[in-house]
Amino acid sequence: MSYRVPAVTALNLQQIPSNINTYERLLVWCAQALSDIANGQVVNVTQNEPSQPMVQVALNVLANNQDTFIVSAYIPVDYAELNNQNQKTWMATKDISSATPHTNFLSN
Repeated sequence: MSYRVPAVTALNLQQIPSNINTYERLLVWCAQALSDIANGQVVNVTQNEPSQPMVQVALNVLANNQDTFIVSAYIPVDYAELNNQNQKTWMATKDISSATPHTNFLSN
């Protein structure tokens, strides 16, 4: 994957819809918003295999008939920051885009 460093788009916590009140809802919302801003970016996960969406949220039915979201994300990491003893691990995350999610992600 050729990765370009985008300009940073800061997360405005006030734009997270107020009806997101569980970690599960927050995860799916974040993944959907990231998928939106990734704007079709793909990554080559396995050599000689087709590329995969950088971020994807799919709906699936499990063998026990439970409807479920499947969330996959390939988020670039800065190893220098990952090894920084003064930072939390999530601070090593690199941005995938400078875009802002579509407004329909920013309201209830």
